[in-house]
Amino acid sequence: MWSFIRKITAPHDMTPDQIQKSLPWVVKDGVVSQLLESLTGGPILIALALYMGASNALIGYLVALPLLSNLAQFPGAYLTERIRKRKLICSGISFIGRISFLFIGFLALYPNFPAATFWLAFFYTIRYFASSLAGSAWNSWMKDLIPIQILGRFFSKRLMMMIAASLVSSLVMAFLLKVWIFPINVFYSLLALLCFLIAIYGLYVYAHIQEPLMIQDVSNERFFNKVKRVFYDRNFVVLMIFLGFWNFSINLAAPFFSVYVLEQLQLSVSFVLILVTISQISSILVMRSWGKLADMFSNKSVLLLTCPLYILAIFLFLFTSFPSKGITTIPLLIIIYILIGISQSGVTLATGNITLKLAPKGSASVYLSVNGMVNAFMAGIAPIIGGFFADYFSEKKLSLILNWTSSLTNQYFHLLIIQHWDFFFLFAAILAIFSLILLNAVKEEGDVNEKIVLSSFLSLFHRNIYVSYHLSQKMFLFISRRRFKESLKKKP
Repeated sequence: MWSFIRKITAPHDMTPDQIQKSLPWVVKDGVVSQLLESLTGGPILIALALYMGASNALIGYLVALPLLSNLAQFPGAYLTERIRKRKLICSGISFIGRISFLFIGFLALYPNFPAATFWLAFFYTIRYFASSLAGSAWNSWMKDLIPIQILGRFFSKRLMMMIAASLVSSLVMAFLLKVWIFPINVFYSLLALLCFLIAIYGLYVYAHIQEPLMIQDVSNERFFNKVKRVFYDRNFVVLMIFLGFWNFSINLAAPFFSVYVLEQLQLSVSFVLILVTISQISSILVMRSWGKLADMFSNKSVLLLTCPLYILAIFLFLFTSFPSKGITTIPLLIIIYILIGISQSGVTLATGNITLKLAPKGSASVYLSVNGMVNAFMAGIAPIIGGFFADYFSEKKLSLILNWTSSLTNQYFHLLIIQHWDFFFLFAAILAIFSLILLNAVKEEGDVNEKIVLSSFLSLFHRNIYVSYHLSQKMFLFISRRRFKESLKKKP
């Protein structure tokens, strides 16, 4: 058995044909990973934790885990450099982490189990840290496997398929939650069991992705000396600082979007899933355009356009309950989630690609793990800080009031009201604006003015919508003609 595993996970010199055969399986792996996150993460995880009676601090820790767990990329890079069999590392560690779905399913089925919320956090920690430990080997593997000429287009396609999978799963879960008649903890338990089965299929997917040989390091340089060399690369250091500050500011607010909609706006889990679906549809519509623009110009150019759009979406949350929840709340939430979908897809694609692009071949695992650690620390502590301060800000309110006084009347006009989660959104928007100064200092080949990128994006977006619209028309006409011909054949 062990000899068979070693055989299918052994790296080797690859032909262009073998690379092409591996690419569809890389896309499938992305779909599997996204399904695991959609079915047991995000709003579902928050809803489960609230159902089990978790505190704000614990919820802050849980939503920080996907980011905080990236600290494991550093030992993952060391493991990659020592073993130099990335496929074997990814398969073995991922299997260990994904067993935790079985235990999460048990906890969901018995929410009154002693210290249930503690064990929930424990098993989610195993799941995410194992994923990130394998992630360092995965990043190095993809750096050597994917041709750099198609990096933007390929990962935009992969990300688009991942979003589509998340979209379908969110719609199905929103529907099931509406019609579910059994205890809700049974629903969460069945989701965890389904995720375990999907995770096993993910190992089958890994088996079909070929691994090229790692570039041999003839210098025999020690691992920690390679780590120090990263900090002498000024351009990469500036990129890491930008990504660190950006991720801190964004994750001070983003993990609590669902909490805000569920608790402060008192909307249902199903509606949160519908909002997530709207965001995902927006992402799918623009993802291909972002990928083409990243290849045409640069990833930095895409970031200079999408980051301000993301900041605007966060700032608009302040007005969803101003001066109180009303008829404008839901339309504004829909607009916000559309903006999040458009901007987040570009940010996710561009930040992932720019780190892959600027990390030199042969040292990619070390560069990417150091970047992962910096970002994990900055992004991971943000929601934890938010969780600890949530109770402090729960009773705080800041109002900006205009007072009109005359001999006949004394009127007050609320210009702005900030309370509870609004403080996090405001702080996040301000910090994110300052992080953009660091982005301007990053150097990447092909960088152009964001106005040119915006013009090209609108042109590509219009073309994609035009093609989609006419494709649906042609499909409708094709089906209609076929049915008409079949009806003629049936007539005597």
